[in-house]
Amino acid sequence: LKDAPPSLLIEAVRAAARGDALVSPAVTVRLLKELSSTRPEPDAACPLTERELDVARLVAVGRTNQEICDQLVLSLSTVKTHLANIQQKIDARNRVEIAAWAWESGMVRER
Repeated sequence: LKDAPPSLLIEAVRAAARGDALVSPAVTVRLLKELSSTRPEPDAACPLTERELDVARLVAVGRTNQEICDQLVLSLSTVKTHLANIQQKIDARNRVEIAAWAWESGMVRER
């Protein structure tokens, strides 16, 4: 996290205060790419809305909540609500599991 922007450092401190760990988005993206070399096609019965899929895809490529807000033109509370809904629908405990789900289910394609 030494090269991380201030928003990521704040998120790391908040995660630590909750007893969670925060992995650098760059490390997460590299790890998920390695783990998902053979991805199935996207599931037609996906439980997420289109907007939740947008948020999940951005999490999967390492975007912070603030970056998601900026890119999708949403408020921070709306992004957090989408993340909570995603976690509930796919039974994920954190954003790393959301990212893993997005890669494994073929929702993210390499650029």
